[in-house]
Amino acid sequence: MKALPAPLRVVPRRRALGAVMVAVSLLLGGCGPTTGGTGTGEQGLTPLSTFGATAASTCSSVVADKLACASTTLTPSTPAQLPGTDPVVFVGTAANGPWVLSINSNHALLQSRCKPGMSFEGVWGVLADGSGRFFGDWVTVTGGSVVPALLWPDVLQKTSAALLLQVLDTKGNVLLGPLPVQRVATAPTDTPVCP
Repeated sequence: MKALPAPLRVVPRRRALGAVMVAVSLLLGGCGPTTGGTGTGEQGLTPLSTFGATAASTCSSVVADKLACASTTLTPSTPAQLPGTDPVVFVGTAANGPWVLSINSNHALLQSRCKPGMSFEGVWGVLADGSGRFFGDWVTVTGGSVVPALLWPDVLQKTSAALLLQVLDTKGNVLLGPLPVQRVATAPTDTPVCP
């Protein structure tokens, strides 16, 4: 069997490589800023651009020292510049409190343990003025309405692992809070104390 000339053998490989590269770029297109994505937030959540915010690292936030960050800075940094926190959990002021806040990387999930489905889910971002919050969605109850909202954490006490949370709608109306929470090792599994 006669071998094909060298240029003809290379063309199919180049086409195959090109097809693979196109497929990979399409798959990674929405994953985040370090993979060629938009960095505008988690899939399914209200985009950061709706709030006029850009993606940032939780480890460049005012609450970074209450999280599990390998390094921190108060200068807003993108997730590509500074990774977000390792997973942390906060609960209401009692270990069996009615609310659980889980933060992993730059993603937050605040869930009611007393009203199934009531929750906030969002990603950390910063506004043009440099102030940071979690931007995402508030769900009133299972199957209930979903509204764009923001979760605003603040340091409750400089010396403790506690935060003060508020969930606000896009007009600044308080949907939940102020809610004090404290950091715990794991999410509670016992029956919550409901108000």
